[in-house]
Amino acid sequence: MHSAGEYGRLGSNKLVDSVCDYLKTKQKLNPYGIPVGGSNALGTWGYINGVDELMQQTEEIRSNDSDFSLDHVVFATGSGGTATGIAVGLSLAYENVDQTCPEVHAVGVCDNPGYFYQTMSSVADDLGLDLPSDISTEQFIRDSVTVHHGKGKGYAFTSDEELDFILQFATETGISLDPVYSGKALYYFIKKVVEEEPEKYRNKSILFWHTGGSIGLYEKGDDLSERFTSASPVKRLDAYNNMEASDDVVPIPYNILLKR
Repeated sequence: MHSAGEYGRLGSNKLVDSVCDYLKTKQKLNPYGIPVGGSNALGTWGYINGVDELMQQTEEIRSNDSDFSLDHVVFATGSGGTATGIAVGLSLAYENVDQTCPEVHAVGVCDNPGYFYQTMSSVADDLGLDLPSDISTEQFIRDSVTVHHGKGKGYAFTSDEELDFILQFATETGISLDPVYSGKALYYFIKKVVEEEPEKYRNKSILFWHTGGSIGLYEKGDDLSERFTSASPVKRLDAYNNMEASDDVVPIPYNILLKR
């Protein structure tokens, strides 16, 4: 285990490499180091395949609506792998089709845009991306995706405005956003990016790619519970019989769990 200070001082890659070196030299094992977020060439193929699925879905829509066009694709990025896969995948998918590639928006939930452009370029190089000699990988990445500085108060730190947005979005759509990735990203895109240039996005087809992250809800459980209770009745299920009895807790009898 490493402390947060070591993580910040040394960086995730050095920590992963040090563990792998230990396992090789001391344990005589052959480890495979997985970077944060699985953001390497192998992991990035997951979102390149995801773009292939997206292209199939858009073709199905066009079969019923020939005028349909996908104008913007928006998603959260925290380590760069998702952003690389979607940006590279869409660029390649639209390279030889008679359609305009949608504008790609990666909303960074940590670090800064410069970091992401460099990281994505490194991953793209590892993918074996073949480019003309007059364009660098980083220039290709910058041409393929716009990275927005959406970390707000910092990674995994959430403002009251972001939590209120997550609550409003859930009650109006039934879709849960987490406060670390998807909620922070969509909040920033709607409240900052769209509001700064509303005409650019008016009457456009905008896809927000929900990348998961629901586990991030647990740390904000108390804050979110208070907000949800004010909007609609919310109660906690006590499956382990370790909560104090109150009007906000629904106990589940132990014998019911045993029968399951």
